[in-house]
Amino acid sequence: MRRTAAAAALAACAALLLAPPASGAGDGARGGGADGGKDYEPTVESLNSHPTPTWFEDDKFGIFIHWGAYSVPAWGPRGSYAEWYWNYMNSPGSATNTHHRDTYGADADYDDFIGQWKAEKYDPDDWVKLFKDAGAKYFVLTSKHHEGVALYDSEVSGRDSVDLGPRRDLAGELFAAARKDGRGEKLKAGFYYSLYEWFNPSYTGRPATNPYTGATVAYTGAPAVDDYAADYMAPQMRELIERYDPDILWCDGQWEKPASYWRTAPVLADYYNRAKNRPKPKEVAVANRCKIETGALDSTELDFQTPEYTVKADIDPNKWEASRGIAHSYGYNQNEPEEDHLTTDQLVDSLVDIVSKNGNLLLDVGPRGDGTIPEIQRQRLLDMGAWLGTNGEAIYGTTYWHHAEEPYGDDDVRYTVKDGALYATALTWPGAELTLGSDTPVTAGSRITLLGSKAGPLAWHRDAQGRVVVRTPAQAGKHAYVFKVTTPGVHSLVRTRTELPRELNPGRTADGGLTVTNTSRRPAPSTDLRLSAPDGWTVTPSTARLKPLGPGADAKVPFTLTPPASAASGTYTLDITLRHGRLTTTTEVKVTVARENLAKGRPATQSSTAWDAPASRAVDGDTDGAFSGGSVTHTAEPSHQAWWQVDLGASARLEEAQIWNRTDCCADRLTDFWLLASDDPITADGLEEAKATPGVTAIHVPARAGRPTTVPLPPGTTARHVRIQLSSPTNPLSLAEVQLRGSRS
Repeated sequence: MRRTAAAAALAACAALLLAPPASGAGDGARGGGADGGKDYEPTVESLNSHPTPTWFEDDKFGIFIHWGAYSVPAWGPRGSYAEWYWNYMNSPGSATNTHHRDTYGADADYDDFIGQWKAEKYDPDDWVKLFKDAGAKYFVLTSKHHEGVALYDSEVSGRDSVDLGPRRDLAGELFAAARKDGRGEKLKAGFYYSLYEWFNPSYTGRPATNPYTGATVAYTGAPAVDDYAADYMAPQMRELIERYDPDILWCDGQWEKPASYWRTAPVLADYYNRAKNRPKPKEVAVANRCKIETGALDSTELDFQTPEYTVKADIDPNKWEASRGIAHSYGYNQNEPEEDHLTTDQLVDSLVDIVSKNGNLLLDVGPRGDGTIPEIQRQRLLDMGAWLGTNGEAIYGTTYWHHAEEPYGDDDVRYTVKDGALYATALTWPGAELTLGSDTPVTAGSRITLLGSKAGPLAWHRDAQGRVVVRTPAQAGKHAYVFKVTTPGVHSLVRTRTELPRELNPGRTADGGLTVTNTSRRPAPSTDLRLSAPDGWTVTPSTARLKPLGPGADAKVPFTLTPPASAASGTYTLDITLRHGRLTTTTEVKVTVARENLAKGRPATQSSTAWDAPASRAVDGDTDGAFSGGSVTHTAEPSHQAWWQVDLGASARLEEAQIWNRTDCCADRLTDFWLLASDDPITADGLEEAKATPGVTAIHVPARAGRPTTVPLPPGTTARHVRIQLSSPTNPLSLAEVQLRGSRS
């Protein structure tokens, strides 16, 4: 089988080398849209074929704007979302519920704030100027949040800022300001739109009520409809598209219902086709929260992922955009002191880190009810704009490198690349010397400069480890420091991305793939490739020659990798050497060797199931630990004699068990438990009876499980069935993942 796999890999590689240069948008980009110019259809496959716009890939930095009736009370506990005021207000005993009663009185309805929202100092031209001065390239305005108040003149509903409150088309004025003819680049303009509304009777099926008295209250301005999604939500989305022609659609509130309820696909197909089928086509982007598939947030595609208040740990080839406030709240929260706001250093570092991992930053401002943007938010944006004025070339129009961070130097560095230039951004001043990795693309005659410095080319050399050590000039600038690496005559650089199983098993051949991408907007010359594994390992093929690549194009090289049967568990290095034009560089890829996980994919059972969380989740290889991600199994609450059990299919020699706990909550539930192993099925429900069954090996773990907790099994233990059971007869049992290491008998 190994010889067959190696032959297949060689054949595939040969086919690649004989093929014409690849074309396309580069590593991680999806298809080029509807085939042959055909219109997009309202199907998952067709909509997910839409390519992420080039401008969205290039622009990197946008402004989120949360503004609504919630900006009048503008209050929430520190660390909460002030725009969720009405929702929190309806939670008896919550801080917001108490604050509202004490401040406004129990008879004051939330909709009173709509009438008090005047926006009397709103100056859309000032907003646009501020966003441009901040270095942002686009903005996303809340056209309607979960409170249901639209910021434009909706014909579907009178619950909007023209019929109520400000009596102005707030959205239309901002879009017009952004698109005025005049000097300078125009901002791209997008809409956030909440699919659901907390207390709309047409959505909830019940009237809105006063949280203190229980009395029915008006849902001001909104009509009663029979089908909320078809008669209210979708028509409002179409209004935004047809009236304002947004560059971005950014949905929210999608988590409460499956995709079959929202039925957004026809709206999005029309949106894509309107953009495509005009005399001068435009590129538009749709966030994955616009819900054409049911599933975890990052499992739904469209044009980009939308993590919130979190950042990817490493490069994700699929485009993503992180959003957050300058403090914690998106909407203006008068209860947030200055120390709750990120510093300019933190904001710049966040932008640099996100961009190095193929992300954009959507940074939120929360205007006051009168339309003014708080001074601390304005100043942070202006500070970022000043930094980008000097260092923006390391951000705009760039793409990611082999790796986001520098793994081998002492300096905290993030990498981006554009055409023939590599940008190494140090998040703190490195001192007298900056140390970059041995794969830095330099040769005799290469230049390294510091953006914003008048020092000119800096002296550099390679140290004994092959790393590039740069002699720094006097410190210039602040917040983060961009060192630009160029080589005369080099106008394109290639990057590599390796795909291998998360871990390799000793003596077993694994299929891998290497993607080589031309990161430049210019053609790249041919590339010689060599893969080197540790002594005793086998890599096939070990060399390849890639034909020239077009701008942004990929070449894919399949290969196989086999660690020797004697390989100990641990981390090893695979070297990838590229000879590309004048440059020869070697980058390292870390691979993990471990004993086989015998439990992965095997059938599992449990004493009961709660919250639609089946036993199979604990053997799917996902150690995430967040229930919302579909990665945690759970027994009923409470569960009598809670246990979970896996069948390995055949008796195996077990060395250890690794048990992952939850991360979102309830980690204390996986405390004081037993691991039971047996060749025969363990059929007893009761713990004492199960432990006493002949042939059962029982190991007690009194402490709370970690991530993971490793439980060694006695030498020579063989088992087909492994159970985890709580000592308590009544508590529920949660598991994120169970891995059983050993070998087949």
